[in-house]
Amino acid sequence: MNTAAKLSKLAVATCVIPMLAAFISTNSFAGLASPVAVSTLTVPANTTSLIGVPYARPVEAFGTITSVDNTGSNAIFTVAVDTAGGSPGLPASSALGNTDKNVDSFYVCEILDGDAIGLILDVTAGTSTTITVKGTIPTSAGISASSITSTTKWALRKAHTISSLLGTASATNPFGYGAGATVSTVLGQVQLLDTATGAVSTYYINKSGTAYNWRQGTGTANYNHAPIGLGKGFLVVNRSAAAITFPISGDYRTARSRFVATGGGKYLLANPGVTDATFTTSTIALESPNRGTGTPRGTDDEYGIWNTSTKAFAYYKIGGTSTTPSAYQGNTPVSSPTISKFTSVFVKPGGSAACILTIAPAPAL
Repeated sequence: MNTAAKLSKLAVATCVIPMLAAFISTNSFAGLASPVAVSTLTVPANTTSLIGVPYARPVEAFGTITSVDNTGSNAIFTVAVDTAGGSPGLPASSALGNTDKNVDSFYVCEILDGDAIGLILDVTAGTSTTITVKGTIPTSAGISASSITSTTKWALRKAHTISSLLGTASATNPFGYGAGATVSTVLGQVQLLDTATGAVSTYYINKSGTAYNWRQGTGTANYNHAPIGLGKGFLVVNRSAAAITFPISGDYRTARSRFVATGGGKYLLANPGVTDATFTTSTIALESPNRGTGTPRGTDDEYGIWNTSTKAFAYYKIGGTSTTPSAYQGNTPVSSPTISKFTSVFVKPGGSAACILTIAPAPAL
């Protein structure tokens, strides 16, 4: 079964019903003011929802990039930390190189200005003056490594993890708990998408004796901090006869999100705003990296939006003209599809090369 079919079977009957609870203005570091937001999401009974979280974890360091080495298997930024502006130094190299999914130490580096603004990169290593990010930066969608100049600003944040976003495993967590992933007292499961294979991994809160931990499937290892990442999507499976309600919170970035992707991979990208967006307002139609003119080709990017009426994903490709692209279903242009707030869009980039995917929040009302 292909990835699209797998995801169609998972998302069986729902959309997320969100409620925005509060915005409180804050300014942790000079020049990086972000409103802190708290929202409550509800997943209806006996359904699976595709979730997207627009909120980020706090900035832990910031400054400017002085040079970029984009020649190896990973890109290396030589950076200057803005200590005069109030930034702490970079975390220890052991923290930046963490791979233990039971430790809350997964980082992302975000580009804050210039042509590559909004680019979010997974950090794999670092020193007191360098940040190494996963993969190199391709030339795609008008962006390349040369878009990051000697004055480009960056910020370092921890990536979301299951516990940081959905709560510590406990007897009071709204996702319930049990001795196995499918016992009746496990009310909800979290599923994360493998971008390379299209398979999903299922996580739940396990109770063993008096200990509570997030675990994967039938395994016995703990995954309390399995990374979800900033701007990525995931699935919540509500197995109960009642709605699951849970809070999410963090900094609201207000900026577009950009990600390095591989052609043929599968990605869930969050709507980065707190209002509904469309393929036009999110700039997907204009910035889709692999699209032709006229009728879409088989090698073009594909986007999936969950449709509650048909209980399946509706799939779209981008065609039209270079200046006025639009979404197509098959050979037929359609009105710009809607990406609901607090949800994700499924993306399968065309071709086989690395590219940059972009999704922007809808303009403020």
